[in-house]
Amino acid sequence: MPISIAKAQAEALAEGGNFGGEDRDLYGPVTLEITAKVLAQYGAEFKLKMAEYANKRKVVASGDLIDNITPVIIEQPGLTKLQIKVLDYFDYPNEGVKGVKPSGRAANSPYQFKHYKMDPVGRERIREYIRSGRAKVRNTKRDKARGIGLERKGISLEDSKVNTMIYLIKRFGIKKTNYFNAAIKDTFKDFEIIMSEAVGRDIVFTLQKLNRK
Repeated sequence: MPISIAKAQAEALAEGGNFGGEDRDLYGPVTLEITAKVLAQYGAEFKLKMAEYANKRKVVASGDLIDNITPVIIEQPGLTKLQIKVLDYFDYPNEGVKGVKPSGRAANSPYQFKHYKMDPVGRERIREYIRSGRAKVRNTKRDKARGIGLERKGISLEDSKVNTMIYLIKRFGIKKTNYFNAAIKDTFKDFEIIMSEAVGRDIVFTLQKLNRK
C-alpha cells in the first residue's frame, strides 16, 4: 500500500501532538509526529513486502520470519527513527548458506555450515515444515518397508525424514533468494523524498503553532 503523508498528518492532528495540547512547551525539543507516523507506515509496509517476497521465493520457515518482524518507532528529542527487529537467521535464506561440502549452491554466500548437527528448535521447524506438506519428502513403498525396521530401532518414520532433510540442508546448503534485499528495495525506493516532505510538514505545523502564541 502507498505511504500516505496525508494520513499521517490526520492521525497526528487527531492525537493533538505538536498542534494541540496547550500544555506542551513548543519552545523546547520538538517531536516530529508526522515523521513518526510515516515511519510507522514504512515499518508496516516492509513487513507486508517481506512476507510477499518470502512467499514468492519459497523461503523455508517464512512463517516464523514474518511473525517475528517487529517495527519500533524510537522518538527522542532531536531524533526519530525506525528500528525493525527480525529473527537472527533472517539473512541465511536471503544470502544463502554454503553446504558442509560446498557445491554450486550459494557459492558467494558469506555463510557456511560447518557440521551436520541441528539444535532442538531447528529440528522442530523442520518437523513442522514436513508436516505442512510443503517439504519434498514423500512416502513411498520403500519408505514404508524401511519404516518397519526403523520402528524396531526406536526411530519413527517421521524422525527419519527429519534427519534426512537436515542432512540434505547441511550437506548442500541453502539457496540464495534475495527476498530480504528485494523487500528493502521495494519498500524504501522513495524513502528520501517522502521523509523530506514529512519533516517539512512537521516544521510548518510547528511554526504555525508558535506563530499563534
